[in-house]
Amino acid sequence: MPSPKAHPVGVYDVIGLGFGPANLAVAGALLEQSRETCPISVNKSLFIERYPEFKWHPGMLLPGTRMQISFLKDLATLRSPQSPITFVAYLHSQNRLVDFINRGCITPTRKEYSDYLAHAARYVASVIAIEEGGEGTVQVHSRVLTTGETIIRRAKNLIISPGGSPWVPRCIQTILPHRRIIHSSQYISSVEPMLATMKATTRSLKIAVVGAGQSAVEVLLDLNSRLTSMGKSADQTHNLHLIIRGGSLNPSEGGPFANQIYNPEMVDVMYNLQSDSRRRVMADYKATNYGVVNPYTLDSLYQVMYDQQVDGDIARRGGNALPGTSAHITIIPYSNLTNPLQTPTETEDTDTLSVLLENTLTQELSEMTYDAIICATGYERNSWLNLLKSSNLGKHFGLYASSDKTRLAVDRDFRVATNGKNGDFGAPTMNGKNGTSKAAANGINGHSRTPDTGINAEENETYTSMKTKVSDTLYISRRYRLLPLPTAGHGSIPKIYLQGCAEETHGLSDTLLSVVGVRAGEIVEDLCSD
Repeated sequence: MPSPKAHPVGVYDVIGLGFGPANLAVAGALLEQSRETCPISVNKSLFIERYPEFKWHPGMLLPGTRMQISFLKDLATLRSPQSPITFVAYLHSQNRLVDFINRGCITPTRKEYSDYLAHAARYVASVIAIEEGGEGTVQVHSRVLTTGETIIRRAKNLIISPGGSPWVPRCIQTILPHRRIIHSSQYISSVEPMLATMKATTRSLKIAVVGAGQSAVEVLLDLNSRLTSMGKSADQTHNLHLIIRGGSLNPSEGGPFANQIYNPEMVDVMYNLQSDSRRRVMADYKATNYGVVNPYTLDSLYQVMYDQQVDGDIARRGGNALPGTSAHITIIPYSNLTNPLQTPTETEDTDTLSVLLENTLTQELSEMTYDAIICATGYERNSWLNLLKSSNLGKHFGLYASSDKTRLAVDRDFRVATNGKNGDFGAPTMNGKNGTSKAAANGINGHSRTPDTGINAEENETYTSMKTKVSDTLYISRRYRLLPLPTAGHGSIPKIYLQGCAEETHGLSDTLLSVVGVRAGEIVEDLCSD
C-alpha cells in the first residue's frame, strides 16, 4: 500500500466529509456569504467524496417514482429563495419551469430531483478551489480509490455528513457479499445482472423482499413487473414474498398537520425538550417516515395483488394451468429472519438460499428457500462514531475506543454534567438566537479551553472521574457542533459539525431533506462567528 502523502496545500478553513445533499447545501451557503463578514474562505474549503461524480440514491431511481416532499424543500429555498441553487433556478436553467408548473404537482420525480442535485453540484464544484491556510487543525486522511494513494489534509473545521450505510439483518451479514443478495441502495444497478443468472433456471423462481417501508414496496412492484415478463416468456409463474415484522403494511401520515414536525422551527422545539419528552414526540410522529408506505404506492400494490386474484380465478375457471400475470406476490406478516442463512449442501441447488423465519407472535420457526433476497432494511448512521473513536480527537468529546451505546445530548445536559460533583469546568453560556453554546472559559473562536492550573494529582483525579462519567455521551449544540469536554491539556479543539446524525437531539427532520437548506445556513453562520 502506498505510504501516506501530506497534501501540499496546507490548512483548509473547512473540510467536509461527503458531498451529498447536506454538504452540497453547506457549499452553497458558503458561496452566498459576504466575504467581508465571514472569515471562512470558499477558496480554502474542500469536500471529499468517495464517488467520482455526484450520486444520490442511484439504486432507487425507479421509473415514475416521486419524491415524498415538495420541490420547495430543496437545498436553499427555505433559507434563501433567491439562491442560484434552488430547484426553481434549476428548472429555469433547463427551460422547464413553465412545463413543471403545468404538471400541477409539487413533487418531482426522483430522476428529476437527482438531476437537480447533480446540476447544483456542478455549479458549486466550479467555484470551490484550494489554497494554503494556517494551523491548529484536525488532520484528515483520505484514500484515492482509483490508485490506493493516501492523502493527509489539515483543516481548522470539519463537517461530517456521512449519509447512511446500508444495513442488513445480522444473519445475512455473515455471508455477504453474495451475488443473489442485494440491498435496495444498489437495486437498480444489481437487479438485471442478478436476474440474468436465473434465466437458465427451468423451475419457478422464488424471491424474497425484506422490509415494510417505501423502498420495500417499490422494489416489490418493480420485481413483479420484471418477473411477469420473465414468466410469460418461459411459461412459468414466479413467486415474490414480502417479509414484514408487523401484521400489515402501514400508510405514511402525510397530512399537513403531521408534516409540521418537519418544519425548520420544530428543530428548536425538539432540541429544547427534555430527552424523555423528545423521545415521546418522535414516537408519536414515527409513522410519518419510518416503516411506512405512501398511500398511493399502497393502492398500486393492492391493485396488483387483487388483479392476481382475478387472473387466478379466470385461469382456474378456464382450465388454464397458469394465470395471466405470471408472477405472484405474497405478504408474510409477523415474520423475522433469524439464525445464520443455511448454505446448500453439494446435492442441493447451490444457487438457492435457505432461511429460518420466526413468527413474532408464536415464536414458531419455518424454513424457506429463495433464489434471491432483496433487503430494503434501511440504513445505519454510525460511521462518524467509528471515525472519531479511532482518532485521538474522540477523547476530547467524551468518546473512546471502548465506548459503547454512545448517545447524543444537548448543551443543557452538557452544562449539568460539567457543573456537577466533579467541580466547575466552565459551563457554556447561551450565545446567539438559536442557542449556540459557547464556553465561559473561552479559547480561540469560542472553543472551551481548560483553566491554566497545571498538571497535578487533583486535576488527574478530576479528569478520570469526568471521563468515566460522560465517556458514552457526546454533546452537540443547537447549531450541530460537537462540544469538547473542558478536560486538561487539549488546548483549542477544531470545530466539528454533524449533519444527518443528530436525530436524537434535533428531531426526525435531521436525516431528511426537509431542513438541509436551513441547517446549512445555521452551520455556516456558526462557522463564520467568533
